Amino acid sequence: MILDSSELLRNRGIKVTPHKIAILNIFKSHKHVDAYQINNSLKMDGIDISIATIYRVLGSFEKANIIDKLNFGNDQSIYELKNVEDHHDHLICTQCGLVIEFINSQIESLQLKIADENNFKVQSHTLNIYGTCAKCMNN
Repeated sequence: MILDSSELLRNRGIKVTPHKIAILNIFKSHKHVDAYQINNSLKMDGIDISIATIYRVLGSFEKANIIDKLNFGNDQSIYELKNVEDHHDHLICTQCGLVIEFINSQIESLQLKIADENNFKVQSHTLNIYGTCAKCMNN
């Protein structure tokens, strides 16, 4: 994951500030977060940053390919660290919003096979499976 947040920001051409470091560090312990969760986490650490500033920082991180912005069919954007070596897909609970990452080599192989059979070069893909998590099914 992120070993040195300052170095990562500098390498991506982003000015290093304490607020940007604090926001980036949240991704060390949270895989999927929205701007309001980031705001709450920062407040718990005694850091007061406006939600508008958080959105601006997230936008600059996305533009610099540090994070991915995900939209799972609702009006809320979720962010995660970009990791090109570890492609994963998502299970999304439509009841509570839980996001579960998974990696399945059979699915990856099948997608590439289908593309090849159709003479199609894959640049990227996203697989999101929507349903109900175990906790919501038991409630």
